Amino acid sequence: MNRRRKEDWDTRIVDLVTAYETGEATAFLDMDAYHDLIEYYQNEEQFEKALTVARQACSQYRFSTDFYAQQAQLLLYTNRHGQALEILELALTFAPGDFELNLLLAEAFIRTGKNQAGLARLAPYKLQASLEDLSEILLVESIAYERQGQYEHMFYALKAALEADWTNERALERVSLCTDFCRKHDEACTLYRKIIDEDPYNALAWYYLGQALVYLRKFEEALEAYEYAFLADPDLEEAYLEFAELSFEIHQPNIALETYKEMAERFGTDGDLLLRMGSCYHEMSQHETARAYLEQAARIEPHNDEVIFKIGECYAAQEKWVIARSFFEKAIRMNGEDENYYQALAEAAFATNDFSEAENAYDAALDLAPDNSQLWLDLAWFYLEMLRPQEALELLEEANEALYESEIEYSYIACLFSNGRRQEGLTKLAEILTENYPEHAYLFDWHPPLRNDAEVIALISLFKPEGG
Repeated sequence: MNRRRKEDWDTRIVDLVTAYETGEATAFLDMDAYHDLIEYYQNEEQFEKALTVARQACSQYRFSTDFYAQQAQLLLYTNRHGQALEILELALTFAPGDFELNLLLAEAFIRTGKNQAGLARLAPYKLQASLEDLSEILLVESIAYERQGQYEHMFYALKAALEADWTNERALERVSLCTDFCRKHDEACTLYRKIIDEDPYNALAWYYLGQALVYLRKFEEALEAYEYAFLADPDLEEAYLEFAELSFEIHQPNIALETYKEMAERFGTDGDLLLRMGSCYHEMSQHETARAYLEQAARIEPHNDEVIFKIGECYAAQEKWVIARSFFEKAIRMNGEDENYYQALAEAAFATNDFSEAENAYDAALDLAPDNSQLWLDLAWFYLEMLRPQEALELLEEANEALYESEIEYSYIACLFSNGRRQEGLTKLAEILTENYPEHAYLFDWHPPLRNDAEVIALISLFKPEGG
């Protein structure tokens, strides 16, 4: 996750890479040079080049287990498990007791579906292992549990691995992967905090703590954890991003914006970051500034439908409906599978008195997302605005069968009244008031004359909870 970037490599490594790639340093390299080249290409995610270097190193230093191990690790990482097995079995012919090679062989067995063979390979080492080696053994065991779908066992194996050696970064990364599956977020928080107690500057532990806290809906604590993560490691881009996204989601766009600006300074700007910054300005009702950022994003990523849609939203917020509609239509041409685009188009079409287009757009949105209660309500409201109360009633009756939402129920009752089915409306109202009294204000939103209906008001008062 937290990889070194090209600008972080010292001049010696850059010169070595340049010499290697131009063919000036391929005749004979010492072992350190090979290690440096492999590390460089790994960190730059150029795994095929790293493999090529590892193969050359194995060819030149035929009895160096380190290079065979690095080659096997790269093959496992790139899902060439069978090739990794071949390399490891060859290396073990001249170093049969090498712990790292046996550990990798166990992982290769497990990844090829031979769990028992892999675990059996680890067994002789487990009882006499140092804590550091035990941590690695437990990490490999967790892979076996993962492949069997036993995520709770996977979690506890990784927890034990970290308790044996809290510096095991790979185990730390993997424990976060299984936490969601086995819903051990509380235990994961306790584990991350133990690691942080040992190492307060462990950026990954802070980062994963933040993720677990988000799941537990402890948003302020999560923000604090993400902030500590990027303070501990200013290059941990994911922590900035999660901090900013969470700030935006809990309606703190100003904080999100400042974080995105800091990311732009530290990591550079791209279309996605400009989109996020523009969304913050839009949320802050600075629509002209928002559009400026979004238009920059559109120039970088002209085929990004979300950017086009957001520009339309800025125009809609300023009630420039004709222009907004053109952007919503363009977003739909680019991606016709997002119900939000149709919903926005319907609103813009309604505002420009194109009621036929509005209805078509509402229908399309509902077809795409029938579990979205707001779309049912929007279309029902449209029918009422078009003086088609019977269609609104039929639609809400269907919605009531598909979803259980208090506003849908109350809107349905309001439509019963507006369609002249008063007694049925009173009966239904009594039923829902016993179950969901606090939401009854929806009734008046959907049919305001009921505010002055003495019988309705008396019925609501009858069901008012004590102290309510």
